[in-house]
Amino acid sequence: MVSNLLGNAISHGAVDRPVDVTASSHDGWLVVSVRNWGEPIASDSLPKIFQPYWRPPESRERGGLGLGLHICSMIVKSHGGSLQVTSSAEHGTTFVARIPVRPGTSVIA
Repeated sequence: MVSNLLGNAISHGAVDRPVDVTASSHDGWLVVSVRNWGEPIASDSLPKIFQPYWRPPESRERGGLGLGLHICSMIVKSHGGSLQVTSSAEHGTTFVARIPVRPGTSVIA
C-alpha cells in the first residue's frame, strides 16, 4: 500500500516539491500519510478515486490500469481500516490510511 501511494505521489507530484510521508501510532491506530504537491485532483473526481479501473481524465495519458488506488483501499479495508484522500492547491494531495493496531500482535520478518 505504501509503495503504491508513494509511486503515485512521485508520478503525479510537482518535480520541484518534495513528497511527504509520515507514519505514526495514535490511540490504537497506525496512521500513514503520503502527500504530493502536483495538480490537485478535481473535487468531482475524489468520490471515484478508489473505484477499480477508474482514472481521472487528466492522468489517462500516463498509462496504468486504474487499479492501484483500488488495491490500496482494499488492503486497508481488509485490515479493518480506512483510506481517505484530500486534494487542493494550498494543501497538496494527501492520502491518509488508518489501520487499527491490535495489542499483543507483532510482525515476524
